[in-house]
Amino acid sequence: MGHQFQLIDLKNFNYRIKDNQLIIPPLQNLDTDLIIVRGIFNSLKSISTIINHYRQKNIKVFDNHLLSHLYSIDKVTDMVKLSLNHIPTPNTSYSRDYSDFPQLAKQLGYPLIVKSTRMGKGANIFKLDNPEQLTSLLDNLKNKDIKPKGLLLQQFIPYIYDLRILCIGNQTFTMRRIPKKNEFRANFSLGGSVELFDPKPETVKLAHQALKAVDMTIAGIDVLITQDNQQYILEVNHTAGFVGMEKATGKNIAKIWLEHAINTAK
Repeated sequence: MGHQFQLIDLKNFNYRIKDNQLIIPPLQNLDTDLIIVRGIFNSLKSISTIINHYRQKNIKVFDNHLLSHLYSIDKVTDMVKLSLNHIPTPNTSYSRDYSDFPQLAKQLGYPLIVKSTRMGKGANIFKLDNPEQLTSLLDNLKNKDIKPKGLLLQQFIPYIYDLRILCIGNQTFTMRRIPKKNEFRANFSLGGSVELFDPKPETVKLAHQALKAVDMTIAGIDVLITQDNQQYILEVNHTAGFVGMEKATGKNIAKIWLEHAINTAK
């Protein structure tokens, strides 16, 4: 594409202050006219402050509206945004107290899903068929010191199509995700298979409504379609992978992603 490129990994973010100067080793002597930010969920507040600093120095930044979210990037906040915009989602319950979970689960009905509010790629998602399984899971989570504030309870939707719609600006790319045998999660990263899918216009419209509700220009929207053609937005992925989408569509999604980021950075 004619650009020089450098990848800077801030997963293990650290810094020093020496003689009133901030020293961040990977960013020392950074010489660039454009920064693309992706997947900075670790040390989010500190790194966001640095992003603002570079913008003030007239360096263009594409952050997928990260700063406008005021650091609230998780499934709890996304579900609030979707519901406020009347986007159809599975019935969902959230509480910061484990003692509420049995009653919330009873209200949702079994089977139900318990999922992490921060993890992606199908990690830490559990399908529970009865109260005994919930009790066992809660005991395990407590033993691991996992706090209830990091979990959502959600209605299990029996679906015939699990779709990932990748929205990049006004462009959409859709694949059907097919779970492997004896697996309820259809994630490609968990061994599920993918195939190109041609969604109905109303499905694409719903995906873009979800994208707008969470205020991003790039996202991977997971859509469940039932036997009676009901559609549910399962979640909106802020940093969607695209290996599976490239396999399903045969397109260079990474290049399309970068073109959008470069053209809309500000």
